[in-house]
Amino acid sequence: MPLVRPLRGLGYALDRFGGTEIPARVRRPGETAAHPGRVADLTDLVSPPYDVISDSQRTSLLSRHPRNAVRLELSAEAAPHRAAAEALAAWRDDGTLALRSKAALYSYRYTGPDEGEVRGIVARIRLEPWGPMIRPHEHTMPGPKADRLGLLGTARTQLSPILILYSDASDRYEDLIERPVYDEWRARDGDGLLHRAGVIADDQGLAAYLSRRRLVIADGHHRYETALAYQAEVRSKPIPAAAEPGALAADWVMAVLVNAAREAMEIRPTHRLLRTVDTERLRAVLRGPDPLFRAVPVAPEALAGRLADLRDAGEPVYGLLLDGEGWLLIGDADAAADRMRREPGSAPARRLDLALLHTALLGDRLGISTADVAAGETLLYTRSEADARGRVARGEAAAAILVRPTRLEELTAVAAAGDVMPQKSTYFYPKLLTGLVFYPLEG
Repeated sequence: MPLVRPLRGLGYALDRFGGTEIPARVRRPGETAAHPGRVADLTDLVSPPYDVISDSQRTSLLSRHPRNAVRLELSAEAAPHRAAAEALAAWRDDGTLALRSKAALYSYRYTGPDEGEVRGIVARIRLEPWGPMIRPHEHTMPGPKADRLGLLGTARTQLSPILILYSDASDRYEDLIERPVYDEWRARDGDGLLHRAGVIADDQGLAAYLSRRRLVIADGHHRYETALAYQAEVRSKPIPAAAEPGALAADWVMAVLVNAAREAMEIRPTHRLLRTVDTERLRAVLRGPDPLFRAVPVAPEALAGRLADLRDAGEPVYGLLLDGEGWLLIGDADAAADRMRREPGSAPARRLDLALLHTALLGDRLGISTADVAAGETLLYTRSEADARGRVARGEAAAAILVRPTRLEELTAVAAAGDVMPQKSTYFYPKLLTGLVFYPLEG
C-alpha cells in the first residue's frame, strides 16, 4: 500500500508576510476579515509550475517581487540550477522562508469548475516504482526529467507538489476532508482563481485513510520520475543504501491528493502543432475517400465550437487547421476500433482519441513516428485554440490538430489497466501553485 505521511513544510515566513486578518485580495465572497490563526497573501510571490511558464510570464513574475518563487522554479540566470539553490539558501538565512517545527498535513483548496472549490491534502508519499497501488497515466519525455533532476540535485528541495487522484464515494469523506486549519497561505493565480494552503489543526487518522487508497498520478509525472531518479542517486552510496525504506528524505515526494469521486475537476485539451508535414499526404486524407476519416470543411474560427458541441460524441473527432482552412475530421468508430485492435496495449488506451490520432493519422497517414514525437522537433503543443490558429496563420506551424479534452473516467480506466496515454494527454486546470509550500530533502 502507498504510505502517506505529514511533512515539515518550508514556506514564506508568516512572521514577515502574514497577519491575523485576511487581506481583501484573497478573501472569499462573504468571508470576514478575522482569521483563526495567521494568514499571508502570497499572490506576488507564487508562480505556476515550470512546465507552463512562458518567457514573458517569467519576466512578469520576476517583476512582481524580488522573492517570487519563479526564481527557484525556473530561474532566468545563466546557471539556473545553481542560482535557484543559492537563492533558496539565502532566503532561508534571511528569514524569507521558515521551516515548520513539526510535520503536518496541509489542506489545499482552489477555485474549480463553476466557481466551486476543489479540496485536497498536501502530504508526502513514500516513493515506489509504478505498480498496482500507484499508477501513471501518460508517457513522459526525457528532456524535462533531466532538467528537473539537475534542479532537485542542486537545490535538494521539492519546489512544487504533484497532483495525485484517488477515489472514495463514501459518506465518511466529508468528515475527513473538512478539518479546521490555522496557519494559512493564500494566493490568486494568473486567472484570478484563489488557492489556499493551510496547516490542518487535527489530522489524526487522515494519513492512515489516504494510505489505504489506490493512487493515480494526474499531473507531475516528470517530477515523480525525477524523484525516483534522485532517490536512486542518493541510495547508490553505501551508507544511504543501508537505510530502511522511508528513512531518507529522498524516499518521499510531496503531493496534493484529491478525491476524484467527490471533487469536480476540470481537464482541458492540449492541441498538437505540426512544425513540418507532408501537405500532399494530409490533403489526400481531406479529399478522401479514407477508410477511417471523413473531412467536413469548417471556418477556422468555428472549429473549437464545433468540437465543444461534439464533446460527448461516441466517434473520434478532431479539428484541423491548414493554410487558412479549417476542417472537422470525424472518425468511423468501427473502423477505428479495427485499426487500433492491432496495436499493443489495453482496450481503454486503444479507445482514446489521442491514441488513434498518433497511430492512424500521424503515423499511418503522415509518416510521423513515435521517435519523431519523442524527439520534440516535429510535434509541438499548445493549450490555446487561438494560439494554434495564429501560429498556423503566421507560418510558425504547417498545421494544427485540435483535440477534445480527455475525460476523467478515461484517465482512471487507462491507469487501472496498467497502461499509459500519449504524452500531453491531460491538462488539469488550474495548475497547483509553486510557493505555497516547499518540501526540503534534508536529514
